Amino acid sequence: MNISKFFSTIYNSLEDLGYARASAELQRMSDHQLLSLGLSRTKIAQGRKGLPWTIETTVIAADQTALSKNAANQARFTTESAA
Repeated sequence: MNISKFFSTIYNSLEDLGYARASAELQRMSDHQLLSLGLSRTKIAQGRKGLPWTIETTVIAADQTALSKNAANQARFTTESAA
């Protein structure tokens, strides 16, 4: 084993230890705290394999008929401003 491979192995071991400690610390946080940080508990539980631990955002298209109905209701029920 040459010296560069030896140091590479040590570096990777320390990096794995750091990820394990960070994961354990983040697992102790509440769901609200993780959400405010934008982190996913399931990805954190996967450890280094789950990187990045951030939440993937998915956009769901809103129902257009409901939007137009709400807009029509808002237009009909506006209040008059008092002068």
